[in-house]
Amino acid sequence: MSRPLLNKHIKPDDFLSFYWLKEELIIFLREYHLPTTGSKQDLTARISQFLTTGSISSRSKHSKKIVKVEMPKTFTRQSIVEAGWRCSQELRVFFEQEIGKHFHLDGVMRGLIYDGSGKTLNQVIQIWEEEWRKPKKEKTIAAQFEYNRHIREYFKTHPQAKLQEAIKDWKTKKKQRRN
Repeated sequence: MSRPLLNKHIKPDDFLSFYWLKEELIIFLREYHLPTTGSKQDLTARISQFLTTGSISSRSKHSKKIVKVEMPKTFTRQSIVEAGWRCSQELRVFFEQEIGKHFHLDGVMRGLIYDGSGKTLNQVIQIWEEEWRKPKKEKTIAAQFEYNRHIREYFKTHPQAKLQEAIKDWKTKKKQRRN
């Protein structure tokens, strides 16, 4: 079966059997005047419920309330991470300037920022550097990062392959029904 169109007539099982970009999910939700906030997993669950029942339930007691916080225009090592901060481009630039070009936003760093840890950025940098110095072991890639998981697995089974080959395989795979 080729990938069906994402509309209100798709069967829930068919919807869940194929890969969808988050942007595609948001377009669907907007078309049917449904909430577009949340992770890709949240959006998928919302669409699945809509396709199954014709409606969605109101916010569950487990859903997070989104708090918008104005972040500082500039950062220093003494800046304190507050609740509601996000991993903005400005914050990424600050970390690259302080840590170096090898810096990347990993799960440790995102957790420290999103949780509003109350730590200074200097403490956050120290924690990140300690993690970076530890022997590298393969980290689990979260479920919503399907593309990244595919690329990793492709190179495990095709170690001599080029990135373009892995991407081509991904494009083919995402059009197919999942097992």
